[in-house]
Formats: sequence, structure tokens, C-alpha cells
Amino acid sequence: MTEQERPPLQSGQITKVERQRRGPHRYNIYIDETFAFSVHEDLMIKYRLLKGEAVEAAQLEQILAEDEAHKAYLDAIRLLSSRLRSEHEMKARLKQKGYTPEITASTVERLAKEGYLNDEQFAEQLAKQRLESQKKGRHWIKQELQQKGIRKDHIQAAMEQVDEETEFAMAYSLASKRYRSELEKDPVKARRKIAGFLQRRGYPGTVVSKVLARLPRKGPEGDWDEEMFPEDEQF
Repeated sequence: MTEQERPPLQSGQITKVERQRRGPHRYNIYIDETFAFSVHEDLMIKYRLLKGEAVEAAQLEQILAEDEAHKAYLDAIRLLSSRLRSEHEMKARLKQKGYTPEITASTVERLAKEGYLNDEQFAEQLAKQRLESQKKGRHWIKQELQQKGIRKDHIQAAMEQVDEETEFAMAYSLASKRYRSELEKDPVKARRKIAGFLQRRGYPGTVVSKVLARLPRKGPEGDWDEEMFPEDEQF
């Protein structure tokens, strides 16, 4: 039930406290025999929301606001348990879950202070993972970081960690394995496909040229014309 759907809270006495079946850490609170709201057990203990306790409406509003922030924080932690995320991504996901801009901002700020969100570290780790595990080139990586809302200085620092020799090794391994049979049949035709394939994966022209230089150069049509591939075509 959202804040708009929930009836205004009333002062009164807590007459029943029950654990939710589907949310083992959440409890339903009844005031004067009527269901009033649910709350996380941490806040129930913190504010002594126990049967027989008298509560004021203003205090309950404060508790529910804190409970909403607590839910947002736990949702964010669950999202981070699957993979690291940028601040931009986290804000988008919390917005999708229906949290207000104020709660979203405070949650992201808390996560950053606690070290769970760090865009500079995120950019460096994503660059390394995309290069070494997915064999993507620097142009692809840079574009993905931009899409994830990473600041320019963090992107620049991450790209400085992309070693050209490692980038070449990844590109060569990818191309030689993927097009092995085609290279054996017709190196000229295969090299044309390889150049386009590597450029689409974000490898700069300098890396593409180095890969082509290591591959078979002759086929039925003769030598390959290197002028077909510019030195550095932006992805």
C-alpha cells in the first residue's frame, strides 16, 4: 500500500503485532483493533512498537518515513549483490521501484559514503571485465561507461588502464579463433570480415591493423590492400 493509498494515521494504542507470512522481517501493526501499517523489525524494536504501547500520529508518520528509507536501502543492497552498479544506474532502478527523488538521493548518498557505490572504481572494474572477459575494445567500453552515467574524468582514468598490448592480444585471440576456418579457405575475404567485426566491437584502427598484420595476407585474389582500413575509426 502506497502513502497515497494508506489512510491517515491516528493516535491510539497498539492492540496487535503480527509477523507477515511473505516478509519474515516485517510486521503488521494494528492500532485500536484496526490494521494501521507494516514496518521492518529493526524499526519495530527501535521504536518499541509493541502490543499495549500508546503511539502518536506524528511519531508514526516519522517512523513510516524512516521505514520507507530503510526499504530503499535494502532494495539497493539486493541490487548490488548481483553486480556492481553506477550511481546513475542505482538511481534509475530505485525510481523504477517507486521511491521518491528524495529517498533515492539519500539512499545513493548513504551507499556512496559506505563504499557500496564508487563510480571511479566501477569504471575501472567494468573496463577490465569488458576487455578481458568479453573481449570488447576501448571505444565500446567508453561508450558503455557514458551510457551508465559515469563522469568524464572517471572514464578517462578507466581508459588509461586499458593496456594496448592486452587489447591487441584479446582482439587477435578473438579474431583468429572465430575466423580460423575462413582464414584457411580464403584469407583475403576473412580479413575483410575480421576488420569490420573488430571495429564493431570497439577496437581502434591501430589495433585492427596490428591484428591484420599478424594474420595470413594472401589468398586467391593476391595481397590484401591495407588502405581499406583507416588507422583509427571511432566506434
